[in-house]
Amino acid sequence: MKKASSSLIVLLGILFYSAMNIPNTSAGNALNDKRPNIIFILTDDQGSVDMNCYGSKDLKTPNMDALAETGIRFSQFYVAAPVCSPSRASLLTGLNPHAAGLPGNASSHQGHAGMPTDRVTIAEALNEHGYTTGHIGKWHLGFTPETMPNGQGFDYSFGHMGGCIDNYSHFFYWNGPNRHDLFRNGQEIWEDGEYFPSLMAEEAEKFITDNQDNPFFLYFAINLPHYPLQPELKWREHYEDLPHPRSDYAAFVSTIDDKVGDLISYLEENNMRKNSVIIIQSDHGHSVEQRTFGGGGNAGPFRGAKFSLFEGGIRVPAIISWPEELPTDTTFTDMAVNVDWFPTILDLCGVPNKYNPEGHTLLPYLKGEKEGTPHNHFIWKNGISWAIREGNWKLIGNPQDPVNPKSIDPNKDRYFLANMKLDSTEQTNFAGEHPEIVDKLIKKYLEWEFASKDDLPLKREKIEHLGKGKRVDIEFDPDPKYEGDGPQMLVDGQTGTRSFKDGLWMGFHGDDMVAIVDLGEIKPISEVSVGSLHDPGSWIFALESLSVAFSKDGKTFTPISTKETGDLEDLNRPSILRTAIQFDDADARFIKVTAGNIGKCSAWHQASGSKAYLFVDEIAVK
Repeated sequence: MKKASSSLIVLLGILFYSAMNIPNTSAGNALNDKRPNIIFILTDDQGSVDMNCYGSKDLKTPNMDALAETGIRFSQFYVAAPVCSPSRASLLTGLNPHAAGLPGNASSHQGHAGMPTDRVTIAEALNEHGYTTGHIGKWHLGFTPETMPNGQGFDYSFGHMGGCIDNYSHFFYWNGPNRHDLFRNGQEIWEDGEYFPSLMAEEAEKFITDNQDNPFFLYFAINLPHYPLQPELKWREHYEDLPHPRSDYAAFVSTIDDKVGDLISYLEENNMRKNSVIIIQSDHGHSVEQRTFGGGGNAGPFRGAKFSLFEGGIRVPAIISWPEELPTDTTFTDMAVNVDWFPTILDLCGVPNKYNPEGHTLLPYLKGEKEGTPHNHFIWKNGISWAIREGNWKLIGNPQDPVNPKSIDPNKDRYFLANMKLDSTEQTNFAGEHPEIVDKLIKKYLEWEFASKDDLPLKREKIEHLGKGKRVDIEFDPDPKYEGDGPQMLVDGQTGTRSFKDGLWMGFHGDDMVAIVDLGEIKPISEVSVGSLHDPGSWIFALESLSVAFSKDGKTFTPISTKETGDLEDLNRPSILRTAIQFDDADARFIKVTAGNIGKCSAWHQASGSKAYLFVDEIAVK
């Protein structure tokens, strides 16, 4: 009996030992899971060349440069959109913004949805295969529980849900009413006076510590160098000799570099760097908006900036570093796009790709197993602008250049054909020399499921009328950003384009447009019409009403007629609408025209209650 008992004990011990040492092949087994950690650092509004390793001479970015030295730097890396939310949606889903369901910016108002929840994010895909997933920083992809990070595959989330915040109060930095925007796992928290980038670094270290025994995916979406420009004091002092706003912008970029350095150091101190892939890129080009003092960022030789489909808006710095498995100190010179990260990350993590992303894995190209680019062509669509690149040829329809809007001729440059080999700066329009290439690329664009013939550029309409070239005065000043060439542009005989950025419109923020046209002499009048732009995605709405009054002396005006316009909720694409009032001939020298602004964005709009824009062009008198 004793012998039997001893044997039983030995047998049980062997079974116990074996059970404890049998490899657990389940996805979440921490002890035996050697799959790499993924840390994805996404910067915000960083210019195309704003790292030392991309050619900037006036910046100090040693930590980002170190990633390039220990990894692969991309010289033709693109984002799928030149603006925040669509670019982020593409990154996380591997789909173009239209397929991802978010072709424009998500609302920064709580209670408004964003990216549809039926799109699979990289966080959901990795989570399904045993990865712990974390979001730290900016979100801007939806502000409802379902569309906030925890509803889109992230186990942990810390940061702000809207587009931008003050980095100390954590209040939304755009317009009123003041709204606090700092959340942890969907619950509002308060960290008054604490510097947000430092909070991000602390949260990242905590997330890494808590998950060091599990493979993890950390989406570190730092909100810099996006406005408000609030860099650390030491960097303000370092760059005090640079001109403004480059000085504050540069200080913000070096603040990013510090936080990147903190992350790398923490991984090294905890012996985790060898098994951690670090990817860094910008979400799109630098901003030239008023809130960033008109610039600060640098696109280098490239034309354009944020919002533009020229290279300066969509070609961004991007680096991947995993010295244990990938080449170091090399440059990938062929085209790659942010939608490629989804399948590439799956490949790096050994996760089967069953999700049908639009992007392609870059891994065999990065390892030198394949040459060239996985993209035969790629298509962008942002507002009224669209672009297609095939090989070295790139065609832009309705191009926009926010850096120099007047450099675009609305008629001659309706189609802008660039060649990345002959002139990657896109200063030369080859459309006139190669109409066959233009036609070929238009045809290919129209084959895309999200393209429409309505996207094709229109020539400016010329209108001959009695008021052309006559004197015009306005009662209310337009928004300083959208005053165009002054009141005379309202009677220059040509309409604007479908872009509010073309400088051919006069924009009023919350106000009506009231203008008086002086014909110079009394004439019989039978029709007055006004053109307005409808682009709800940009908070621009067609005029709500049109009123006309006449006078012979310019002092006493007789109201003639008022016309109300209908509800345009179903009209979502940018459109030019002309509203006309016709009447029996009336004799007048002075015509007073009032184009009614809807005042505030409609209840159905994502910015409901905020001031609406009214953009007006030609006032035609017949």
